[in-house]
Amino acid sequence: MNPIVSIALCTYNGDKFLAKQLDSLLTQEYANIEIIAVDDCSADDTWNILRDYARKDKRLQLYQNDQNIGYTRNFERAINLCNGEYIALADQDDIWEKSKIKIMVESIEGYVMVYHDSDFIDEHDRSIGHSTMASKHRMYDGESCLPIILANSIHGHAILFDSKLKNYLFPFNGNFSHDWAIAYVAFNIGSVKYVDKVLAHYRQHPRSITDFLGRRQRGVASKKRNLERLPVNADWLNYCLKFKYKREPALVDEACILFSDLTKGKNKLRCFIFMMKYFDLLFYTMGHNKRGFFSKVNFVRKLCFS
Repeated sequence: MNPIVSIALCTYNGDKFLAKQLDSLLTQEYANIEIIAVDDCSADDTWNILRDYARKDKRLQLYQNDQNIGYTRNFERAINLCNGEYIALADQDDIWEKSKIKIMVESIEGYVMVYHDSDFIDEHDRSIGHSTMASKHRMYDGESCLPIILANSIHGHAILFDSKLKNYLFPFNGNFSHDWAIAYVAFNIGSVKYVDKVLAHYRQHPRSITDFLGRRQRGVASKKRNLERLPVNADWLNYCLKFKYKREPALVDEACILFSDLTKGKNKLRCFIFMMKYFDLLFYTMGHNKRGFFSKVNFVRKLCFS
């Protein structure tokens, strides 16, 4: 049995790299796919490229917004238009390995979501630093959502999820990444699996939405960047707190309230105790769980009392 896999592709002024991404999607070894492409009012040649490809392959279905709605809401619309049993998200400027969907479908049985490793390429398709996502994060799989409250190792271009998650996802909040929301929902609704294979080439270039490698942030100290990854976004904490289907509601509520208090300079001691108690989960994706005990104490002390 080969279930239909929907690929939600969002485009906006992406004519420079779009053709290469479409080639990688339409030549997947797993053929039972539909590609739902939603264009957010591009002003370049993006729409013409999409139409040219759609004329050649009926698996590519095109939609164009009446007005620009932004990156997050565009993905929300694309996901809602998907009909497949499983859904994958595609950025307009990456390149996928031909085996990506096949491997992900083979891996998802028993899980609500799977995600894979990726490497990085520049605007000329050249490898950047021979590094991968797994070299930047420690990849977590399991059932607890605590590891993604402070940092997230799961990126949208790398996921395949069961379409039943659509019942829990919307509306997305434009004040934080939809990647985080999807991952958070998945860990609360079921189990998530990490596939230790590089299955996509994640493009970093001057016009990309994300600057994951910090190539546009010259002169910013690495220590400062690490501290900025902590959850100072009130909208994100409020989303986690109010999500109706939490697997561990008491634990997650305590975490969100304490972290919110900490950003306001309150409940520092209680937050310190909580962070120490759940250190290995909370800081798993950052790799800090490998620290020794006194190093952990010092790390949390700085977060809570500096």
